[in-house]
This record gives sequence, structure tokens and C-alpha cells, in this order.
Amino acid sequence: VTRAYRALSEFVDELSNWYVRRSRARFWGNGDRDDANAAFRTLYDALRTVAVLSAPVTPFVSDWLHTALTGGSVHLERFPSAVAGESDAALEEEMDAARRLVSLGRAAREEVGIRVRQPLRRLHAVVPGGSLREEVLELVRDELNVKEVAFLSSAAGLVSLTARPNYRALGPRFGKSTNDAANAMRALPQEALERHRAGEEVTFDLEGTAYPILEGELELLEEAQGELVVKSEPGHTAALDPALDDALREEGLARELVNRIQRLRKDSGLEITDRIVLGIFGPEAVRAAAREWADFIAGETLAVEV
Repeated sequence: VTRAYRALSEFVDELSNWYVRRSRARFWGNGDRDDANAAFRTLYDALRTVAVLSAPVTPFVSDWLHTALTGGSVHLERFPSAVAGESDAALEEEMDAARRLVSLGRAAREEVGIRVRQPLRRLHAVVPGGSLREEVLELVRDELNVKEVAFLSSAAGLVSLTARPNYRALGPRFGKSTNDAANAMRALPQEALERHRAGEEVTFDLEGTAYPILEGELELLEEAQGELVVKSEPGHTAALDPALDDALREEGLARELVNRIQRLRKDSGLEITDRIVLGIFGPEAVRAAAREWADFIAGETLAVEV
């Protein structure tokens, strides 16, 4: 029971923090009525299924949700069963890779202190399938606010690996030769360290004998090449280029203006559909960004005049 409902809890988190958040434009002000209906239907089916699945352990809130959706009690429904052909394994794998890249990319932004509102030029990425289809890739670009995602076959050109032997693990095995074993591990080439990280067996030479590296005996540290900020986990690597040019700074300033104006709208008590006349005043850098991105600012803040 615990494992099953942890899985359901994770799904609800994904539904809220990924599907609903990413689909706001489909729900609100969508000119494509069929697309809006499809988005709402998907959300309806997901919520209804969650209500039925969770009914045995959260009977009251599940019944409230199901009644709000359908008008009927969840406890009179049949427990759902999986239907063959309703999932797309390839798409799910790509979406998983996309979300991992987004998580790693955000961590890279946090490391260099660059907010997501500030656009960046490029992200170098490594994923198990080699690349992502355009529809999924567009989500990555939008979530990380990068202009381009360049896929690489491996992270070899992005990071260098440094071997850090674990003396506590090596001691019982090599005794007085522990230090020599550690030095032999440090001398391993990058290619061998890459294979070890990939889970392959790697050996090192000690006094003419080849010893395999056992689990826990070696930690691998990554060091980014050049100015890139690299974050990775098994099979996935995101290398963010933090360099900013004038055009990127100007766009970032425009997005910052939108954020501040939206706050002013909320603090002023405006309804979400209210139109405004907007005046932007300040240093030349602010005015220049406002002029260049006037249409974008107006569209985001519902300004009929800037």
C-alpha cells in the first residue's frame, strides 16, 4: 500500500507542477477551441482517475473531488485498470529526459546566480536517446529560457573527471599497499574513468597485477571545461553557457519589467482580464528595453498602450 500511494503522490505532483503549469496557455485564452477542450479533458480524466485510485486511503477528500467532477460518489465506482495501448513509452522516456535536463539546467543557473527570467544563448545536453523531438525540446528551451539546445553524444568534451580513491574501502583490501593502489587509480586515463562511471568493469595495475575497482572504492569528481556550468546525473548532462551579450541583457530586463508590472497589477486589485495603459520610466537602459520589447510587454501585461 505504501509503495502504491507514494507512486500516486508522485503522479499528482507531476500533474500539478508540470502538466497544469505547462498547460496554462491552453486553459486560458486559447483561440484553438479543440486544443482547449483536449487539455481540459486530459485534466478531467487524470483528476477523476486519481480520485478513484486514492479512494481506499483518503475516502473523504476523494469523494469530494469525484463528486465535484461528476456529481456522483467515488465509492460507487469500479477501481480502474490499465488499458493496453494508452501509453506512449517513447514519449514518456523523452519527457523524463526533458524534465531531468530542466532540473539540471535550473541547478546550473542557481550555481551562477542567473535567474530564469534572464535568457541565455545555449545549453549543451546529453540524454540517453541522443536527442529529443522538437515538441519536447521546445519545453526545455522555454523552461530554461535558452535560445538553443545542442545535443552531444557524450559529456567527454564538457567535463574532465578526477579520481578520488576511498581509503577506508581500499585499506582492508590492500593493507600496506593502499597508498600505491590509490595512486594507481588516480593515474587512470579519462577513458577508463568514463567507463567506470558508465558501470563497466575497470582495472588498475599494482605491482604487475590487474585489480578491478570495486563498488565504493572510487569517487569521480567532475570539473567543467571552459566557462560552462555543468550538472549531471547518470545518463544525463546539462552544460549551461552563462555568457551574456547586450541583446540577452535587454531581453532579460524586459522580462524583469513584466514581472514587476504583473505584481503592480495584483497589488492594485486589478482583475486578471482588466486592460491597462502602461507608462515605463527610468534610465536609458530600461527605456531601450521597453521600446525594443514593447509588443511583448503589452501582450504579457494586457496593456492597450505603452
